[in-house]
Amino acid sequence: MQKTTNKIELFSNPILSFLLLTSIAFCLFQISLGGFVRVSGSGLGCPDWPLCYGKIIPPMNYETLIEWGHRTSGVILGLLILISTIFAWIKNKRNYFLLFTITTTLFTVIVVGMIGGLVVLSELNPILRTIHLFFAQLVILLLGISLVIVNSQSISYTVIKKSLTNKYSIFLIISSIGIIITLLSGSFAVWKGAGTICSSWPLCTSSSIFPNNQLELIHMIHRVLSLITTIFSFWTCIYILQNLKNTLIKTLSSISIFVILSQIFLGASNPWTNFEIWARVSHLGMASLLWTLFIIILSFTLISEIEKKN
Repeated sequence: MQKTTNKIELFSNPILSFLLLTSIAFCLFQISLGGFVRVSGSGLGCPDWPLCYGKIIPPMNYETLIEWGHRTSGVILGLLILISTIFAWIKNKRNYFLLFTITTTLFTVIVVGMIGGLVVLSELNPILRTIHLFFAQLVILLLGISLVIVNSQSISYTVIKKSLTNKYSIFLIISSIGIIITLLSGSFAVWKGAGTICSSWPLCTSSSIFPNNQLELIHMIHRVLSLITTIFSFWTCIYILQNLKNTLIKTLSSISIFVILSQIFLGASNPWTNFEIWARVSHLGMASLLWTLFIIILSFTLISEIEKKN
């Protein structure tokens, strides 16, 4: 009997790898576009769901065009993931772990769409909007896991579990958790009406860092989480640069450092610009990009660690 190995070869399945990376990029775009829907006040540009004013292509005005565009890009993302899933079932039918994760991704993106419908039907309930964003970010996580698996042969849950226990993976996981919690806390603050409540930075007001009411407290909790996450994520990137030799991982870590610094500037730019739309959208988009980068770095770190073990 031929012995099965867990050989890792980056982009050993180039078509599916391309589909997954494209899906990750498009998911990032979709989330950023959703941020634009939010800050432009276009969330009810289509007051019904799944159609818009009862039509596939509705009469367009500014708000309708933005919300309809967001929904349309979501459909395109769903089709990309559907194509990836079908391709995996045809070409990787023996890789059961991959089939599980990529099929789960497909179901998750369907759930995202359904929650998006509930958001509209509930007239933009803040909790549902936060859950909607969380599941959208979860799609990126599942795509990243699938990317790890598709570049392997006969990889198992046990192999990945062992690789997750190395210090690099642990630091990346902690950073990723911090990023997603911070991202969701910021979005929740906006949807609760606390996103623009603090008119100064880094203080809440020009004279005090301490909140004076519930909305200011929600906003400042987000800033404290941002500070903690920023410090730890920045340190994680520096640690990787100093200790890992993988060129791709080091390059992505360097990009992440730039994104972290940019995110600090964009966070400060919100009150400095009196919360201009470009600053608010860019802030969410950059946070989602940082989450995506850390998921991809973690994915490639796992590939590298599994390769060492085999």
